[in-house]
Amino acid sequence: MSDVTFYVGAHTDDVLLFRGENLFTDLHTPDVRTVHVVLTADDAGRTDGWWEAHEAACIESMAGTLTPGEPMSDRATVNGHSIQRFSGPTWVVYGMRVPDGNVDGEGFQSTGFRTLGKLRSGAIASLAAIDGSTTYDGWDDFVTTLRGIVSSERGATERPWITTADHDRALNPGDHPDHYAGAEAVLEFAEADGLKREWWVSYDVRDREANLVGRPLDIKWFLFRLYGWKNDELIGAPPNEEEWDWWGARSYARTEGDG
Repeated sequence: MSDVTFYVGAHTDDVLLFRGENLFTDLHTPDVRTVHVVLTADDAGRTDGWWEAHEAACIESMAGTLTPGEPMSDRATVNGHSIQRFSGPTWVVYGMRVPDGNVDGEGFQSTGFRTLGKLRSGAIASLAAIDGSTTYDGWDDFVTTLRGIVSSERGATERPWITTADHDRALNPGDHPDHYAGAEAVLEFAEADGLKREWWVSYDVRDREANLVGRPLDIKWFLFRLYGWKNDELIGAPPNEEEWDWWGARSYARTEGDG
């Protein structure tokens, strides 16, 4: 087991829905530091406290079974960008807070239809975080910043794991455009930096056989419920039972660089 493990999710609940059993295990393994990077604000184009609640729920899922109470909150400067960071004794969350791309990748009017996928394709030249904290001047700037977060957190770990959605459209078909963009960002540096890679299947697992039972299913369920209960407390949005029914009992992934 690596003593640092990284999870990169495009949205605040992605890791919970698609690899939550692994996240729980890492969080509860002695001497493992768990780093969760959330790329978008998961704002759904809303300006009514939605993204703030989702971010708080993500923090609750990380801290709820380990360090109840208020986590530490500060701003990290990485590659010249100010990024929100939350932390506890054995975990850290970075919120890069770029706009949610919507399921079609076109984004939302409230954020000028500006998305991570469009930054990658060159359709837009820059992308600002929705809280106005920073602006990424091109895809290379965004990737370099994500790479910098990993570099700053890995310490002396020679080959830590990094886990995110699969970039391969054939193996992970029909995924969210934000998931693909995040995967492609990781793909640009993970092998060169000596990271072991775990690529998960996202939406397509809905059509695959349920393969989680017993403790793996229970611990995944619990993290997802912590997330949902916090959202319910803050904005009256309880755990999404439909999404759990689609993806909760299913977890599919492949690995690279672990031989």
